[in-house]
Amino acid sequence: MNRRFVIQAGIALCAQAWIATASAQAAPDFPTRTVRIVSGLAAGSSMDLVARTISPKLAELWGQAVIVENRAGAAGNIAAEHVARADDGHTLLIAQNAITVSASLYPRLKYDLRKDLKAVSQVTAMPHVVVVTPTLPVKTLQDFIGLAKSRPNQLNFSSAGIGNADDMAAELFATMAHLQMMHVPYTGGSQALTAAAAGDVQLYFPGLPVSLPLVKAGKVRALAVTSKTRSPALPDVPTMQEAGLPGYETVLWYGIYAPASMSDATVKRISADIAKALQMPDVKEKLNGAGIDVVGSSPAQFQAFTNAEVERWATIVRERGLKVD
Repeated sequence: MNRRFVIQAGIALCAQAWIATASAQAAPDFPTRTVRIVSGLAAGSSMDLVARTISPKLAELWGQAVIVENRAGAAGNIAAEHVARADDGHTLLIAQNAITVSASLYPRLKYDLRKDLKAVSQVTAMPHVVVVTPTLPVKTLQDFIGLAKSRPNQLNFSSAGIGNADDMAAELFATMAHLQMMHVPYTGGSQALTAAAAGDVQLYFPGLPVSLPLVKAGKVRALAVTSKTRSPALPDVPTMQEAGLPGYETVLWYGIYAPASMSDATVKRISADIAKALQMPDVKEKLNGAGIDVVGSSPAQFQAFTNAEVERWATIVRERGLKVD
């Protein structure tokens, strides 16, 4: 894959101008009651951490309660369908990479990402960490690739479920490194990571925040990070490109979507306030400390990003012959 999907440096530089412009066009009637942010992952996930970090700040800005509601399952599609059908003007969705994968992986979705949901803002981005069980006789990414090629379909990788971001990061790796591995999906990221630590599977691509404690404790071995540059949280761990896989780059991202019925003025207001919340020192400190980069893009920027991600993962789904049983 030659196309790269990284945080554009210009987003940070124009954030203040975007906030000011959108605030001038703010929808005066929003919000008038409690706002719900619906998450497609279970409580305790890094996406849940992000949602629960920004929600009290948005409540301060809006003068209304903001609650996070978890509706886990089906790679986030249960939550996405629920929000797509919401017509109360006060329901939002926080989603991750999987929502753009589902557009091609699930043939009979009950919502259309591009028609039923509006992109509001990419909130955060972070690398995946390539981790292996510590008893596996490999020290580098190239060691693992060599071992996997010598043992086709004998090494397993875990995920939080078919089509989730961790699954697709591993599928992209297998495609680019020309590997044949077995996929073992679990019901959540914590189970998938525990399986790697226990040696039930050999490889996993968790997000940095959840993997960091186990990497530092030596319970899993980190071979690489999937971002373009090294993570300050793991400065000694190389990028995939540094580790010998040129062109590999992907990030685990979280973003906010709204029902298509929400007015553009309200979407712009919400996006601007998310950007404002993300720039608050305590929010940045908490998220950066967990290895999470804040973004805060405009609706137009996030829509373009979403469209590109849909096309990117559709290619991987087709090339890998991925299907949902």
